[in-house]
Amino acid sequence: MLAQPTADPKPLKPMIGIEPNPRKTSLAIFTHAAWNPSTRAAGLGWIVDDRDSSSSSSHSATSEHVSSPLMAEALAVRSAINFALIQGFSSLSIFSDAKALIDTINHKEMKTEIFGMLQDIYLSALSFMSISFISIPRAANEKADSIAKQALWALTST
Repeated sequence: MLAQPTADPKPLKPMIGIEPNPRKTSLAIFTHAAWNPSTRAAGLGWIVDDRDSSSSSSHSATSEHVSSPLMAEALAVRSAINFALIQGFSSLSIFSDAKALIDTINHKEMKTEIFGMLQDIYLSALSFMSISFISIPRAANEKADSIAKQALWALTST
């Protein structure tokens, strides 16, 4: 009798409930770049406003051998998009005071000066369920401006 299998035991209920980890959804990022024409260096800044968790954070990077202020702004936008991709967001709004760049992106134009960077931005944008590029006044982008200037200053002061 003991060698005979018994009826399947009832599955044990876990003592700790496991919640599925929902995919992060909505993110707003404010970008700006500071460019030094004499050193051709750029400071890139972006402020992340996580709409799901009501938190914000600031991020920066630097780049050397940057050809123009427009290229620097495109680098900042690409950095922000890459950040959102790495974090796993499916919806993104990019805010920038670089109106010429935002207009170029929204009209899916190609400018020789930043052709490769635009290709990167357009290709990366396909990874999101929703993405928008919004032009804002410089006064509404002071935090990102400050972060970009600090990054540039740190690069050029060494």
